[in-house]
This record gives sequence, structure tokens and C-alpha cells, in this order.
Amino acid sequence: MRFPTLYLTVSVFMAILAVLHPSASQQNSSSEKKRNIERVTFNRDIAPMVYHYCSPCHRPGEAAPFPLLSYQDTAKFADQIAYITEKRIMPPWLPAPGELKLAGELRLTDEQISLFREWAKQGAPEGDQSDLPPAPHFTPGWQLGEPDAILHTKKPYTLAEQGVDNYWNFIFRTNFADTRWVRAIEIRPGEKRVVHHANVLVDRLHSSRQQEKDAGDGFPGMELSIESNSFDPDGYFFFWKPGSLPHEEPEGMAFRLDPGDDLVLNMHLQPSGKRETIDPTIGLYFTDKPATQFPFLLELQNDAALDIPPRVADF
Repeated sequence: MRFPTLYLTVSVFMAILAVLHPSASQQNSSSEKKRNIERVTFNRDIAPMVYHYCSPCHRPGEAAPFPLLSYQDTAKFADQIAYITEKRIMPPWLPAPGELKLAGELRLTDEQISLFREWAKQGAPEGDQSDLPPAPHFTPGWQLGEPDAILHTKKPYTLAEQGVDNYWNFIFRTNFADTRWVRAIEIRPGEKRVVHHANVLVDRLHSSRQQEKDAGDGFPGMELSIESNSFDPDGYFFFWKPGSLPHEEPEGMAFRLDPGDDLVLNMHLQPSGKRETIDPTIGLYFTDKPATQFPFLLELQNDAALDIPPRVADF
């Protein structure tokens, strides 16, 4: 009777030892499982972020200097990406975080930034091919489809190879026979690598033409002075910047273009080291539904108060 009792006691004891001191194979299995959980791979963890936040600009024909469309593209910049995301240099998103999320927000979370950092630290592993999401699809040419009207410059502008920031204004004459309601506008700035941003303004009184030396030449200047009988265009602010996508205004919020109105494209250009030809175009998309809602742009600025005193945190 004692032997079975002794046998059970030894069995229980060995089971306790196994729990407290797992075998080498059990230890290896546990460590491997932990490594798998902590291992960050491009295909599973990094690619979804790159495709969403980076690829729209980092692809051929866009403003970014190199593509980020594949593992090979991305892995060689792993350390740089970890640095610029941690510093929040990229993706370019200026609004501070708050309770309300902005449409189209491109701000990385702290967790996403840590994934980029860990991936670079681990040597940028590629991972399992089955984890890779589908490559992003981009619409070639006009992003909203063929425009109802395409406006061209009368004369391109030649950007010098050297110098400081350059501001140039193109005047687009619409020459429509009747009033049009515009539901969307798409700016194609030309050589995107040298364009910092571009803004569209409506000039109904043709005051901009007086600043041209010859018709169609355009004129320089950052701050535009356009004569108008009202705040135009009715609170809208049309712009292009790297990574921005055109969008259609909600129904009832189209803006009005009268016969003979001019569109002025104000462009901020940066020399690239060689002469560049800047030849932008503007696409207009019309609707037969006039505006019934009118947004209002409230601009708060005081350029004279940009000097922030030292050690003042609440300026």
C-alpha cells in the first residue's frame, strides 16, 4: 500500500517541478512565442501605415523625392522614418490633437510611432508574405474624373535654378458665356517637386490683370491685393499642398463663377538647383444646383505679433 502512495507523491512532486522549472524545449517554445508577439514586421505592422500615410505622396509623379510603395522601398529608410515620425515631421499634419477628430486626419498615434521605432531597431524584418495587405491603388490623372472645364495658363513660368522662395501668380480667364456653379476644383500645379503650396482666388473685377506687364505673363508677389465688392469667394479657400486630395463640396455649397471672372493661382515655389518650367492647370466640375448654404471663413492673424518673448509658455 505504501508504494502506490509513494508513487503518487513523486508524480505530484515531479509535476510541480515541471511547472516551476520547465524543460529546455518548453522554455524555447515560450521564448519563441514571446519573440513572435514582439516582432514587428513590414508586411503585418508597417505596410498598412505606409500605404495609408506615406504612399499617397511617396510615389511617382507626386511631390515626395522617393517612392514608398514596397518593402524594398521602405526598408532602406527604416531609421530615417523612425526618426522623422518620432519628431512628428512626417506625415505633415499641423493641427494639435483634441477631442474632436478632423476629417482626413493624418496624425500618427503614439503606438504607431513606437511600431516604426521597434521595426527599425529590429533590423526592418519583412515578415510573412501572407500578412501583406493589397498594394494601394491610385487614380491616374484627374483625381475626380475628367473635369467639365480645364483652364490652362497662357504662358508658363520659368523658375530660376537658384535663389530664395519664389511667389508667382497665374491668371486664368474663364470666358464662360453664362453663370456656372462649381461643385469641385482640382489644381494640378505642374512640377510638384518645387511647389510648396498653391491657392486659388476669384477676381471678378479683373484687378489682377493690372499687375501684369503683358497679358498672360502673370506677376510676382506673396500677398495679393484683389479688388472686390464682397469677401470672395464666399468664404471658400481653395488650395493645393503636397498630399492634399481634391474633394467635392456638399450639395448646396457650390460656388458661383460669373461670365468673365478670373481665377488667380498664387503659387509658392522653391528652386531645385536647375531651371524648371511651371505650367499649372485647373479643373472645374460643375453642378446645376445653385448654392443654398454659404460658409464663412474667419481668419485670425496678426503678423506684427509674431515675435514671441523668451520663456513665455502661454503667448
